[in-house]
Amino acid sequence: MRTFKKKEMWFLMEGKPARFSLTKFAMVTGLHCSAIPKISTEQSLRLKNRLRDLYFEGRSQIKQDDLVRGFRSMFNEGKGSGKKEKRKKKKATKRGQEREDRVKVALVYFLEGVLLSVDAKKNIFDFYLSMVDDLAMFNAYPWGSEVYDLTFDSLSSKNLIAKYKKRLAKPQEKQVPGVKETYTLLGFPFSF
Repeated sequence: MRTFKKKEMWFLMEGKPARFSLTKFAMVTGLHCSAIPKISTEQSLRLKNRLRDLYFEGRSQIKQDDLVRGFRSMFNEGKGSGKKEKRKKKKATKRGQEREDRVKVALVYFLEGVLLSVDAKKNIFDFYLSMVDDLAMFNAYPWGSEVYDLTFDSLSSKNLIAKYKKRLAKPQEKQVPGVKETYTLLGFPFSF
């Protein structure tokens, strides 16, 4: 079905129209969906990379696997830990933050791996790791709008539509046995 609204899709499901919109997305997911705020210079300067520096050795490129390893290392107290690990623990426990840091790293992993469904081989968005250090800001952020935009863009991608049309146009006998065409949907397509 065609629609003239920019961020809305309509489908026919068993002959009945079904709408995919921000309102429906918010109802299904329960995520906060409002306008995505512009982060001010003052706010961005306040955001530090404490978690990255403490648990990921200040690396500028962190993947989802690194988040998992960093999360697990937070639980390996004294289990074959080297001097470097013990210093990290000491820094974190000095601030009384180790438990809270576990939650923060888990939140970023959930955001990147589940809600945004970003390719695990790509770097995580460093801004999220910085933002989660301010839990009030992180929790107030309208993640629903961010996730919806990514999901919508992924579903309406010209590449996805072109691949589908190409697949339909290819005769069954011309398809290579054992080779399947694949595509990746980003965002949270489970809400769809």
